[in-house]
Amino acid sequence: MNICEIRLGMKNADVEGKIVDMNDFMLLLSDKTGQIFVRYWRNYRPKEEWQKLLSNLKIGNKVKIINCDAVKLQGILQLKLTRKGQVALIS
Repeated sequence: MNICEIRLGMKNADVEGKIVDMNDFMLLLSDKTGQIFVRYWRNYRPKEEWQKLLSNLKIGNKVKIINCDAVKLQGILQLKLTRKGQVALIS
């Protein structure tokens, strides 16, 4: 799915793109159609799991975001990684 096709309320969405910015709880993902924030920090996942994930991700990496819900937070459409969601590096 392209970023421009994401609509509020979508469930289990998958999207591919390039990381253009990131911090401890969110990625900014870009593809040829736009940009979107991907929120991945969740209290139900062990901190070690997130540290491992973050150590493998870098700005410029191409990734596939699997199993996200489209939500609006502070008026901005974003993807929120679900409990079963994944961030996978694409080679």
